[in-house]
Amino acid sequence: MTATTEFCNDLSVRGREWKLKDQAEGGPAIEGIHPSAVSVAVARGFDPERFFSPKLRDELPNPSIMKGMDEAVAIFCNAVQARKRIAVYGDYDVDGATSTSLLVRWLTSIGQPPIFYIPDRIAEGYGPNANAIRRLKEEHDIEFILFLDCGTRAHAPLAVGVELGIEMAILDHHEPDDKDPPAVLVNPKRRDETGDYAYLCAAGLAFVFLVALNREMRNRGFFNEDRPEPDLRKWLGIVALGTVCDMVPLVNLNRAFVKIGLPLMGEIPGIRALQSVNATTKGLPDFNEHTCGFVFGPCINAEGRIGDTRSGTTLLAADDENVAMEMAVKLVETNKERQEITKAAETLAIEIATTQMAGDSTIVIYNEDWHPGIVGIVAGRVKDAVNKPAVVIGRGGTGSCRSVTGYSIGAAVDAALAAGVIDKGGGHMMAAGLHVKPENVGELRRVMCEQSNDFKMLPVEVDMTIGCGGLTVPLVEGMEALRPFGMGNPQPRIVVHGGYVTRVQIMTGVHIKLHLAGRFGSCKAVLFNAVGTPLGDALALCEDKFVDIYGRSRIDFHAGKNNAVILIDDAMVRPDVAEEAA
Repeated sequence: MTATTEFCNDLSVRGREWKLKDQAEGGPAIEGIHPSAVSVAVARGFDPERFFSPKLRDELPNPSIMKGMDEAVAIFCNAVQARKRIAVYGDYDVDGATSTSLLVRWLTSIGQPPIFYIPDRIAEGYGPNANAIRRLKEEHDIEFILFLDCGTRAHAPLAVGVELGIEMAILDHHEPDDKDPPAVLVNPKRRDETGDYAYLCAAGLAFVFLVALNREMRNRGFFNEDRPEPDLRKWLGIVALGTVCDMVPLVNLNRAFVKIGLPLMGEIPGIRALQSVNATTKGLPDFNEHTCGFVFGPCINAEGRIGDTRSGTTLLAADDENVAMEMAVKLVETNKERQEITKAAETLAIEIATTQMAGDSTIVIYNEDWHPGIVGIVAGRVKDAVNKPAVVIGRGGTGSCRSVTGYSIGAAVDAALAAGVIDKGGGHMMAAGLHVKPENVGELRRVMCEQSNDFKMLPVEVDMTIGCGGLTVPLVEGMEALRPFGMGNPQPRIVVHGGYVTRVQIMTGVHIKLHLAGRFGSCKAVLFNAVGTPLGDALALCEDKFVDIYGRSRIDFHAGKNNAVILIDDAMVRPDVAEEAA
């Protein structure tokens, strides 16, 4: 590893500057951990001892430090001991399904299985709604509702609950407004909170709540031989799944949840069933952060997007193997349907973004045929393809927005709302949602571009630079100690510099492999699905040129041995002498 910041060009093929992160002055030697992995962890601001060996006892806070926690625990435990009729009301995404299933499991394990309610994405929308609360009261005589992953800003629906005499508590992690909801609120983003645990998702917050429940019920003498204290540790696989899929920073307590929880995912019948149904000719998918985000999570999300929103929670709460398998088959089939719908929309959206809207600073695309449940996925794919903020609007004017690093799409949506261009909308730095009348889409496109016209992309951060030939199998394997990767702890981005392209190889007509030679030896760099893309087309013309490659390292097994390769995210091409002179 070197600390050079000298790259072969000022801008990359994608039009980005590269910036090497401030390098740590080394770090403590940790047995079994590659020194370069320690250096990356230290440079990211982590305590290496805790980072590489996270322990729940070190990271779990006393639940009582969270505002509202003691009150929420007290009234919930009172409801349990009084055997009140309890409903758990969640959300239709993975975080909602995981957090809801945790509470369903806890209540079921003590002999009081609850009613759980997940709103329909299209008919009801996100969060509590008055009609649902009324039905829970009328049809099930519900006396207590615990809202998970929603509720912080649902003032009007919750007021209906108050009128009906329903006791309510909220476990949520979404941004509050300037009013307090008419229910006991536990939210690490409350205005009066320290923000120390604002990185938690609902699944993580629900686990902390369960820790507090066990403590309180233990103190009350509730548990006995016939009603043992629930073993929370065996549910950490559910917490890991929710934490990865909600894309919260994998730091501190979240890292402990995921690092410890991933190996325990097989303890959950529903996750085991999903693993079995997703088996391929290569075998069963592993339990890791990648399969959480790209195999298991999408199956649960698919039902929440275009199917039965209760299915994900049913799967994760099930201990009956037959029920788990039935739900897993249903989820996987729905996900295949979702993939087909999404692929067609994605292809068309990217074509429009790269042709009709190539000059726009923010891409705004509307198609009445697109299901509202997939517009967020399509917006993310468009954003990745063109490296610009993207707004994708589907049936009924429901839109989803995704942004690039450094640009607040939420602020842009707020501006559109203030201008009266959209009916409603809101979000945060990287994502937002909105609703717009079809006749206003053109004006929305103008306003969104107006907001982003002066935005300048931030430099891409580089974790380490390596001379061509210096990327070795031991180094790449050593970087695995930094896992699990995710938000707040991405897979290290490296630059292999000083490489001379001796050969450009087109594989199966769509992928590109560069054969590089340099000061320390040779290296291979790969870009999948490259042909026909701006980056791929530029790399195809790089034979006999010097390039620097930005990307992620990987081990490939080829010709009977392991080889270190770099997967290309971007590249810089050294200008020819004539170009430099010009």
